[in-house]
Amino acid sequence: MNAGRNALAIVGPQAFITAGYVQDRRIELLMEGFRKRFAEPFQARRGRNILEGNHDQSAADHSLADRGSAGGGGVLSTKRRAEEQRNQKDENSGTFHDKLIISAREKRITRSSASQHSAGFIARLPHTLLLHTLMTPAQPTSSALRFLLPSVGDIIFIFLFWSLLAGPLSNRPLADADIGWHIRNGEQMLATHSLPRTDPFSSTMQGQPWFAWEWLYDILLGILHQACGLNGVVWLCALLVAAIFVLLLSQLLRGGTGLLLAIVLMLLAEAASTIHLYARPHIVSWLFSLLWFVVLEQWERCDQGSLPRWIFWFFPASMLLWVNVHGGWIFGIVLLGIYTFAAFVDRVRAQDALAAIRASHRARAMASAFAASAVATLVNPFGWRLHAHIYRYLGDRYLMNHIDEFRSPDFHGWSQRSFAVILVLVVIAFAGNRLSGNRTSDNRTSDNRGKLRLSQLLVVLLAAYAGFYSSRNLPVSSMLLVLVAGPILWENFAALADKPGDWHWVRNGAARISNFSDRMGAQEMELRGHLWPVVSVALAFAICLEGGWLGSRQLIHAQFDPKKVPAAAVTFLQQEFQDSKNKDKQPTTEPVFSTDSWGGYLIYRMYPERKVVVDDRHDLYGSDRIRQYLILTQGEPGWQSVLKDWQIRTALLPADSTLANLLRELPWDWRVVYEDKVAAVFERR
Repeated sequence: MNAGRNALAIVGPQAFITAGYVQDRRIELLMEGFRKRFAEPFQARRGRNILEGNHDQSAADHSLADRGSAGGGGVLSTKRRAEEQRNQKDENSGTFHDKLIISAREKRITRSSASQHSAGFIARLPHTLLLHTLMTPAQPTSSALRFLLPSVGDIIFIFLFWSLLAGPLSNRPLADADIGWHIRNGEQMLATHSLPRTDPFSSTMQGQPWFAWEWLYDILLGILHQACGLNGVVWLCALLVAAIFVLLLSQLLRGGTGLLLAIVLMLLAEAASTIHLYARPHIVSWLFSLLWFVVLEQWERCDQGSLPRWIFWFFPASMLLWVNVHGGWIFGIVLLGIYTFAAFVDRVRAQDALAAIRASHRARAMASAFAASAVATLVNPFGWRLHAHIYRYLGDRYLMNHIDEFRSPDFHGWSQRSFAVILVLVVIAFAGNRLSGNRTSDNRTSDNRGKLRLSQLLVVLLAAYAGFYSSRNLPVSSMLLVLVAGPILWENFAALADKPGDWHWVRNGAARISNFSDRMGAQEMELRGHLWPVVSVALAFAICLEGGWLGSRQLIHAQFDPKKVPAAAVTFLQQEFQDSKNKDKQPTTEPVFSTDSWGGYLIYRMYPERKVVVDDRHDLYGSDRIRQYLILTQGEPGWQSVLKDWQIRTALLPADSTLANLLRELPWDWRVVYEDKVAAVFERR
């Protein structure tokens, strides 16, 4: 048999890929069979490296098989006939079908080298064929199973969702008390049917213009809080975070990363994200940043003729939502600008006219999408004034240098260390890509997945700079870095299976891991029902509507950590206010001074009875007032003047804080009316 007909194939209900040379008639027959929604088992035959079906063959096919088995292939022929009988019996019973997967890592046999490979091909079959038998019923039942069986992503979603809602991570969403004023702002908008234009929560900035640019997310929080309390707020956070990281895993797999490595990279990105894993509006920016990157990657890879029409409109349409949810939309504009710039560079560097035309079309379309998205940012309640406000806020060096979440990471925590590990993996990926000459390995299909593009390099530089600049950027930076580095790392790892050398155990281990991961990844992409995550989310929401109770057991009980917020101290102040009302006395409505990190919690618990002096809306207060606040809380020279200028009469402070110790030294001016291990309440005499 002519060795030029040797082929490698992957056969399955969704794909049929050939490598080598196969008769056109064979391809037509096989494709016709799969269009009819059945897949018969195929056999590898001696001298003709093609998968033959176990259905009836022509006489010519039988004669070819006999001649192929004449040269020392008797044992294989006997096994083939025995297996054909078993397959025929199974086919008649209609109870299952087989799926054969031939590893695409076997090097392609060209015509020039066919004579060298044909003789030893059968001997290597056990090393190149992976027989994966799925005991599945007829096709409708198989589809039902694909819908009912949970995938790895489904399992990860459910585990992460419940961990944040009622498990070991349930203390994270409400760890930042900032969420308190978001909830109250949303409820106030629902009550008044209008957006706040001035500050309603503080005494120092009362009546001053306030840009509540996260108003849409606040309204959603208000609705959920009125229906489910804090359980509903945490439910939304758990849903968004779990969806984000499962989407990250899915995109790693679609980009060419093996399943095992994809899970490791997803866990690293998740660990890096815990530094800012709160139920605040910024998690929506995580989702939008990830979606924009995924769509931009798809746009850059697609030919102009096969480009979906919705891609262009995705960016301005999603920007209409993003700009009214969180200020992170600026990052999306930068991402789109990077890919637009890369498209123009590709047009200049194109080596042929067709590539130049395609790059030119893409560049113009991306530039139009960039302009449309920029215009969409103006569709907000504040118009262009929002842009000016954000520019002043982010351009204030004093605020950027003194707000904790805007400061650079110190790499002493687990989140920062996880980000450092991701950076190391990116360097390894780039080094391997450089050493391999920016080529995919010989045993992979050449789809340019292992080739580093200009846009990816610019994204890596942006993500690394953003992560080093501010700790709040670590989540998005980590996600983008693993999405770029994952496919390159996997290509370099899979190439070890074919790397010549004496370390057989390295090659064998790499081959087994990559084969297993590819097989599991292919199965992962087949399971697209996602039934169980939907059921889990719906069940959790129903439990939240019942106050977190399932029967006689409370499964979900979201609350602020009483060891980190002044829960008991606020209860004391509320009780004091209520006692004054019961005694027909005028209850005190003096504003309460506290730390900026506790301000959101005080607004959540005490508004509208009592207001705060300061909270963590730093863009509202500005650098001058924040400078005075730091002088007061840190006990710097002039702190008593600030205390007098702000007319503070009630202070709720951390029990061991500097200011609390200073006020204890002034018993003739201040008295302690309440104190516990967390907080102390001081009142001026």
